[in-house]
Amino acid sequence: MNIVVLFGGTSPEREISLKSGENIAATLRARGHQVETLDTAVPSFVEQLLQLKPDCVFPALHGADGEDGKIQGLLSILRIPYVGSDVRASVITMDKYLTKLVTLQSEIPTPSFIYVYDQDSVPDYWSAERKLGSPFIVKPCDVGSTIGLSLVRSASEYEVALEEAFRFSDRLLLEEFIDGFEITVGLFRLGEDFLVLPPIYVVKPDRIFDYDTKYRPGGAKHEYDLPISVEARERLTSYSKRICKIVGIGGVARLDYIVKDETPYLLEINSIPGMTAESLVPDEVRHAGRDFGEFLEDLIKDAL
Repeated sequence: MNIVVLFGGTSPEREISLKSGENIAATLRARGHQVETLDTAVPSFVEQLLQLKPDCVFPALHGADGEDGKIQGLLSILRIPYVGSDVRASVITMDKYLTKLVTLQSEIPTPSFIYVYDQDSVPDYWSAERKLGSPFIVKPCDVGSTIGLSLVRSASEYEVALEEAFRFSDRLLLEEFIDGFEITVGLFRLGEDFLVLPPIYVVKPDRIFDYDTKYRPGGAKHEYDLPISVEARERLTSYSKRICKIVGIGGVARLDYIVKDETPYLLEINSIPGMTAESLVPDEVRHAGRDFGEFLEDLIKDAL
């Protein structure tokens, strides 16, 4: 099969996208497919894509212009099959505020939050602390990989956190910090249902699962012996399937939760999760006893 992997791009997550794309391409080539990689940061990438005439496109783009529905809309207009979620699901999951609204409507627990839609709508530190408690999280509304995220404990830290988050987006979320177990759930669409992969308990050295902890060697450990009850694990599965069906997730997704007092709180949904050799979803696939190459082929079959 003739497959084009789209990777790179211009978002702050470019480095991870390049690694994800290379891993996907190498795995599919090893299974006998003709695979080309194409960096969407190249101005002529659309012309090159049309010249390659792919049977299917595999987006490995993280962040803006890749995970937010723009590439999905382009491919839909060009009538080229592609792996993963459609425009609607991509738009919702990339926007943390929209994800919050759908989560609340779906009666799934999520941390309390304040939506900051421009710099004039920023509440003062004491107002935010009264609503969210201390410490609380400040993060960009539409950037992944915890880029621009800060844990705030004081008014002085709040000012620094706002400046950092506004570097990456003009919209922010201020979010209640729940000190619990960080659990991530991978799942993929299988016909009309979703197959949930073995959840991972992310054991991190610090209180937040930030960019360095995610991607530096030895930054965090992946454990499958979850420190939660069977009932809480069942709720993770139920919540994940419900929200992904409501949003319309296609292909594979990863959902991040904090579990406290046996209650899972949904943090966000990643519609194009990392696919590097060290990423969470490939780890879950292997732990489930599935071949990663076959898993990628199943995603392609779902797209065709």
